[in-house]
Amino acid sequence: MLSPLPALSCKLSIGIRMNADIMRQASLTLKGRGDPTDIAQDIVGFRALANRQDPYPILGPAYRSLGLEWVGEVRNASTHPPMAFLFVAPIAFLSWNWASALWAWLMITLVILSFRCYGISWKAAIGLTPIALLWPPVATSLGQLTIIWLFALSAGYYFERTKQFWSGIFIGLGAITKFFPGVLIISFLLKRKWIALLGFVSTFILSIILLLLLEPSSIYRYFEASQSTSSIAMILRLDNASLLINSYRFGGWVGVTMVLFLFLSIIWTNRDYFYAPLLYSSPRSWVLLSFFSVALLPISWVFSLAPLLPIVIILITRKKLSTLIIGVCCIVIPFIFPSYGTAIPSAVVVLLVGVGLLFDGLPFKLFTAVSLQDFRGSA
Repeated sequence: MLSPLPALSCKLSIGIRMNADIMRQASLTLKGRGDPTDIAQDIVGFRALANRQDPYPILGPAYRSLGLEWVGEVRNASTHPPMAFLFVAPIAFLSWNWASALWAWLMITLVILSFRCYGISWKAAIGLTPIALLWPPVATSLGQLTIIWLFALSAGYYFERTKQFWSGIFIGLGAITKFFPGVLIISFLLKRKWIALLGFVSTFILSIILLLLLEPSSIYRYFEASQSTSSIAMILRLDNASLLINSYRFGGWVGVTMVLFLFLSIIWTNRDYFYAPLLYSSPRSWVLLSFFSVALLPISWVFSLAPLLPIVIILITRKKLSTLIIGVCCIVIPFIFPSYGTAIPSAVVVLLVGVGLLFDGLPFKLFTAVSLQDFRGSA
């Protein structure tokens, strides 16, 4: 058995090599020559919908029908909601090389638009995107739905004050990928801005209508597949990076209680941002709810961290030493630890983002220090 220091060095070496391979795969994906990604399950699902077949087959044989060979036999059905399959409609019947490349370039475009929606200039947004792609959670998202989630929340924020119906629509678009982005609608419910709720609900109604027109049994099949042992197996996988699942795995109910206490502490220290007497919900509440949309996931992987990128940037730029250190750690950890095969690095990033939001909401000088000298002086 390796002693702690050599074991850590080994982990770091593996992580750096693995993440270098992630960069290489991202480059190949943009050229249509990358390894299969999870977007394949959405293509399988939409093709089945269009042909009035079962959208939740066992994925291993279904992937082979696309000409894809996955590393290891895939014996589970898709865990994505059937509404998510609709996103891939424009590319679903292209060859895999073309479909994966076009999807990857679309994701890059959405990253640029996400930066723009948060108020960054076009020139800066275009310049920041290649830098963002160096972060493993974003690089691995080129073949996923998580950048749609990132963009939907940023567009929802963009329209929050001026066109609340459209803000609700974009929150709905994010929610039909994994449901949990729907917590952002709470921002409007607290202010009783029902027009946003109307937009949110309209997105779901329209997507359900489209599903019923394509394949009426698809919604039933989703719930049937979700209740199968395959979904439970996905949750119990050792590389599932869900914060709640890992808190139970390593700490039992005590660990879950501690994480829930962290969540409640974040809400309590930031309660004024939720109930402030403003006409519209504050940007701060939007950031907090965006965090919870990721932190509450029961199934999570490294690419699930991509929607947290704006929050990490905010922590780094808050001009507080405590949040700066936490934000930098959130950027660095996915670089130096393995992105796949272990859940701990990604779960730790989610935990650190939560701790950063908690520290940012506390008024104590220890957490508001802007320099190391101030930090020492507060001790």
